[in-house]
Amino acid sequence: MSQHTTGIEPIFISVKEAAVALGISTWAMYQMLDDESRPIDSRYKGSRRLVSVKSLREYAEQLPTERPQADAS
Repeated sequence: MSQHTTGIEPIFISVKEAAVALGISTWAMYQMLDDESRPIDSRYKGSRRLVSVKSLREYAEQLPTERPQADAS
């Protein structure tokens, strides 16, 4: 994630920015945010939904580093 023009790293980013950071669609990002397990934290400022950069990074760090094996059934 890049720093904004102020040089301060953001605490929250938009859902669209979070989706771009993960390389997924905005729709898929909303699906993740609405999932009961809530792997990524989000908050509301009025009607705007903001995604926690910290939780986004933590989620990304937990992703597997190797491709899952295909099911042999």
